[in-house]
Amino acid sequence: MLSINQFARLAGTTRRTLLFYDEQDLFKPATVGDNHYRYYDYDQLYQMNFILQLRRLGLSIADIKALIAKQTDAALDSRLDQVLADIQTKIQEMTSLKSTLLERYRNTASADTEQLYAPCILDRPARKFWTSLESVGCTDEAISALYKQFYALIDPLKLVNKKESGFLTDLSGSEAREYPNANFRIIKEVSQQDITTVPVITRPQGKYIVASATNSQASIEKALAAIKAFINRNHLEIANNYWQLNESEQLTSKAGSKKISIEYQLL
Repeated sequence: MLSINQFARLAGTTRRTLLFYDEQDLFKPATVGDNHYRYYDYDQLYQMNFILQLRRLGLSIADIKALIAKQTDAALDSRLDQVLADIQTKIQEMTSLKSTLLERYRNTASADTEQLYAPCILDRPARKFWTSLESVGCTDEAISALYKQFYALIDPLKLVNKKESGFLTDLSGSEAREYPNANFRIIKEVSQQDITTVPVITRPQGKYIVASATNSQASIEKALAAIKAFINRNHLEIANNYWQLNESEQLTSKAGSKKISIEYQLL
């Protein structure tokens, strides 16, 4: 016979675990002496290891007791099928988390134009963006509903993958007075995962007039006016697409960051 400490060492567990299993009527010693010491047989090692491995797989005490009571391979197969399904789900979730974090640290931070309302010309690479299924007006209610719908489709984890995000609308001539009546689509730069349920648009490669603003209507209209003056002063032409990109992942108002970048492609 083995004392509780000897059996615990042999089974690769602890005295405390054996006491707990005894209290739960899951695994009893072979005998208890007059001195109240617990003693175990060598043959009990096999059931103990079986229990320990089921616990490692995540089965509860109640699950294991039920399986031991049934003592059928069919019952064990059925329960372990459920465990396998749970593990596969967790693997998919962890793979998604890992992919998001790896993607985040592969990306470099976007250029931050420190001075507000000071247009400059920058080269932008071609980029693909997912876009929301519809466009909405610039109200808190409309944008919050569209934001929720859009990120549910592409996965909310993509909020922190350091890819570009923001809005796209048709705002010709950088006309500040037209901004309050514009309809906006939410955009998020496409990552490696393919999603076929969301439309994809491409921001063309080329030179862009870029100006920073804070995320308020008055500031955005001031930046638009500065862009328009820059265009007129330098006799430039721009495309109609107005790209409003967040300069931070931490969004504040209307799905925008505290500071934003306004961009128009030069023609």
